[in-house]
Amino acid sequence: MNIRLIDFSVLSFVLLGGMSCAPVASQEADAAAPPRLVILCCVDQLATWVFDEGLPHFAENGGFRRMMRDGVRFTRCEYDHGCTETGPGHATIGTGLPAAVHGIVRNSWWSVQEGRVLYCVGHPAPALPSMPEGGNRGGSRLLVETLSQRMRADIAGCKTASVAWKDRSAILMVGSHADVAAWFDGRTGKLVTNKTWCQEVPAWITKFNVDRQIDSFHGQVWARIGPDSAYEGLVDDRSYEIPHQNGSNARTLPQPMTGSRPEPDIGYYTQLYYSPFGNEIVRLAAQAAIEGMELGADAVPDLLAVGFSSTDSIGHYFGPDSVEARDALLRLDRQLGDFLTYLDDQVGAGRYTIFLTADHGIAPTPEWAKTRGVDAGRGLIQMQARAVAEQVIIARFGKAPAGSRYCSHVGEWSLVFDRAAFVRGDGDEAAARRHAEAIELAVAAVPRVRGLSAAYATRDVLDADPGDDAIRRALRAGLHPDRAGDVQLVVTPYWLDGVNAASHGSPHLYDRAVVGLAMGAGIAAGLEIEERVSPGLGVPLFASLLGIEPPAQVSEKIPALLRAAR
Repeated sequence: MNIRLIDFSVLSFVLLGGMSCAPVASQEADAAAPPRLVILCCVDQLATWVFDEGLPHFAENGGFRRMMRDGVRFTRCEYDHGCTETGPGHATIGTGLPAAVHGIVRNSWWSVQEGRVLYCVGHPAPALPSMPEGGNRGGSRLLVETLSQRMRADIAGCKTASVAWKDRSAILMVGSHADVAAWFDGRTGKLVTNKTWCQEVPAWITKFNVDRQIDSFHGQVWARIGPDSAYEGLVDDRSYEIPHQNGSNARTLPQPMTGSRPEPDIGYYTQLYYSPFGNEIVRLAAQAAIEGMELGADAVPDLLAVGFSSTDSIGHYFGPDSVEARDALLRLDRQLGDFLTYLDDQVGAGRYTIFLTADHGIAPTPEWAKTRGVDAGRGLIQMQARAVAEQVIIARFGKAPAGSRYCSHVGEWSLVFDRAAFVRGDGDEAAARRHAEAIELAVAAVPRVRGLSAAYATRDVLDADPGDDAIRRALRAGLHPDRAGDVQLVVTPYWLDGVNAASHGSPHLYDRAVVGLAMGAGIAAGLEIEERVSPGLGVPLFASLLGIEPPAQVSEKIPALLRAAR
C-alpha cells in the first residue's frame, strides 16, 4: 500500500460555488426522457486510497470497472465537513449539503439542552405491530429537505425508498419523507421500518422476511475470491484485528458463517454484518424493493437509495489494509456488477442513472502505517484530553462542586463543559467568564496529549474566518452551533483513538476523500473528471436530470466537463 501524507492546503470549505454551472451531459438528444429510476448508492467507508489500491484487481465485468467504462469517475470527490462519520455522510448524500447545514454533525452528539447524548436518527416513532424492532427511528433531526422530499413534492406519482443494513444509513439518505426506509435488525435478522413512513408493513418487506434469505448464508464459507496476486503484501493474521465471531477465535480466512451456533441467531447476524455477505443481503433487499414497489416501471421517475454498510464494519474490525477488507471489496465489485445487470433487465439499460459514493473514508491501521514509515500510533486519546482539561481547570478554579465535574462529556472529538460547575454565587456573568476561561485553558493544554495535533474553541471556529487553514475549514463545515461542544479536538494524522483495528472521523483528507462514480441515462461514458466535487453531487445531478429544482440551499454546480463531453 502506498501511503501519502496529505497536503491539506488544497481543500476548500465552500461547496463548489465558483464552478460554472452546466447541463448534464447525455449521449441522447436533448429531448430524451429523464431516467425512470435514479439511485443514490453509498458504500460505507470507501476511501479514495482504498479504492485505488483495489482497482488493479477489480473484475472486467465487475461493477466498478463498468461504471468507469460506461460512466464518469470523479477523482476528487471530497467532503467539506470534517465530521467524517456514517450519519453526516449519508445525510450529505441525501441532501447535497455539508453537516453544518443539514445538522447531522455526528452519529451522536451531546445536547446541552437535554443533558444527554442524542442519536442522529433517534425519533419517537411508533413501531409497526409486527416489527417492534423498528420503533423510535426517524429523520426528524435533519434540518433540511432531502432529494426524496423534493421529488415527492415536484413529481406526481413519484415513489422513493431506501435500503441499508444500518438504520442511520437508510434513514438519512431519504429522511422522513419517503414511501419507506428499511434497515436490518441485528438481533433478529429482519428487515424493518416503522410508522414514520408507512402504517402497514409493505408487502414486499413481509415477503422478504418470510423468505429468510438472510439465513441462507448460514454455514457458507468466507474464503478468498480473488487470485493470490490480489492480496500480495497483505498479512492475514494481525494481533490488533478482531477475531471472526464464529467461535474459532481466528483472524484469518477462510471462515464459516455460523456465529458459533447450529442455527441462525444474533451471533450469526453479527458475523454476517461484518462479512461480504452483509452487502449481498442488502443487494437482494434493494432488488426486492424495486420489484415490490415497481420502481422504474413507468415513465414517472422514482428514487432508490442503497447503503452497503458491511464494508465499514470490516474496515473497523480487520483494517482497510487487511485480507478481509480487500476480499470484501473484490466481492462488492462483483455484487455491484450483478446489481447493474439486474437493473438492465428489470428497469432497462439507459432508463436508470446511478451515483455511487461513500459516507467517509478511513485511515490505515497505525501499525501498518508505521511499517511504511508514517508517524502513527494509537491510544485513549480523547479520555486523556479530558483528564488534562480537568487538571488545568481544577488548578485554576479549584475542585468542581460536589457531585459534578467540569468536563461533563467527551466524545466525537469534542469536550463539553458543565456550565453549572462554574457557578460560585457571584452572578451569571462571573460564571460565564470562568466558563470561557476554562475553554481557553483546555485549548492551550490538551494538545500536549500524544496523538492530538490541535484543539480549538468551538466559538472561534464558528466565528473566525478560517482563511487558508484547511483543518479549521473542515471543522467549520461540520459544526452546528446548537449541536457542538465547547472544544474541538484534532487527532494527529494517522493516529487512532481506541482499540479497533482502524477508524475514521477526522478532518484529514484520507477520511474525506472518497469514491465518486456516475453512470446511466444522461451521463457521458468513459470520463475522469478532476474538478473537486462533493459526495452530495448526486442530489443536484439527479435534480437536473429530472428537470426539478434541487432541495433548498444546495449550491453545488455540475462540472462543466460533463457538457463538453457530449
